[in-house]
Amino acid sequence: MTLQLVSRIAPQEYVSEVCAYNRLASALKDRFIKRVLFLHGTKSMTKAVPFLPDLSEEGIEVVDVLFNGECSNNEIERMIDILKNKQLDAIIGLGGGKVLDTAKAAGYKAGAVPVILLPTMASNCAAWSCLSVLYKDNGECIGHEIYPQQTSLVLVEPRVILDSPVDYFVAGVADTIAKWYESDLLLQQADRKSIALFFSREAARQCLEIPLAHAEKAIQDMKQGKLSEDWVQVMETNIMASGLVGGFGDEYARATAAHAVHDALTIRPETHHLLHGIKVSYGILVELMIEKKYEEMNRLLPFYRALNLPLSLSDLSLSGLSNTEIREIAVSALKPTSLIHMHPMKCTVDTVYDAIIGLEEWARQNSVK
Repeated sequence: MTLQLVSRIAPQEYVSEVCAYNRLASALKDRFIKRVLFLHGTKSMTKAVPFLPDLSEEGIEVVDVLFNGECSNNEIERMIDILKNKQLDAIIGLGGGKVLDTAKAAGYKAGAVPVILLPTMASNCAAWSCLSVLYKDNGECIGHEIYPQQTSLVLVEPRVILDSPVDYFVAGVADTIAKWYESDLLLQQADRKSIALFFSREAARQCLEIPLAHAEKAIQDMKQGKLSEDWVQVMETNIMASGLVGGFGDEYARATAAHAVHDALTIRPETHHLLHGIKVSYGILVELMIEKKYEEMNRLLPFYRALNLPLSLSDLSLSGLSNTEIREIAVSALKPTSLIHMHPMKCTVDTVYDAIIGLEEWARQNSVK
């Protein structure tokens, strides 16, 4: 497979600081933006309101839109219609990953209008990356799209994210460490020398080393509402470092097996209540089982236990699945559009099925007595 290397490194501007939202009005004016679509969730807006400026006082017209819940083609089209019908200059997305991904998709597809993102959680790299993960309206993942348009501005208000649900932060940590495990083999076997790939691998390394060193303390601090250096470092790793991996590395640093397993798990309605990163963390173990990296699995075991990450199907509300049902998950992981086809080991349905079965035995052997 011939891989391409087109680096889409970062948002045009990124600010992470207390009172970051105070920059919003002037940033819009600097971009000649006078009328905006403001897309948000209910809970995220409630958290952010105390820190947000009144844009109307600055002469900026705001069309307020409540997010429907999924980054689906229907929701994206709804945003595009609003942007075009009301002749708006830009779209602001405030919320979690699905809100941000919807804003990015709608902004690009509406004619490359500027996109401004205000993440209220650090559960993934959606605020950084110029791609969207797409879902059906029922929550089933259907893949992702990459855009040639960078986000115009990202404003991170740490106090808002600190006040977000801890379980989303934990899911973000899990999704972040996947960057190392999914990209490492691809980057090791790259058929070209490139400083971009060097930076990509270094970013991926930090996506593992920083959480392993600081995540447990950061989670404790978050539970206590403490804006500590450990927490800020992990929070920005979730958003920035994880986004830099694919930003520099493109197809040499894409998600592979772990995210393919995540996508396959979404065919089971029992998993829809689980956050993206939690399902990805299970996918990491399946990938390591495929690669027969048992020592690395044992290295991660204390970390998984400390963060209460899933080790088995029962931890995903999938206890009692038949072998046929497990094979259906493996088949879904190998669908033609699956990310697993990027994996250098050329996985098959049997490869994934055997890894899931093998992981069940490993989890039993390592269950806490």
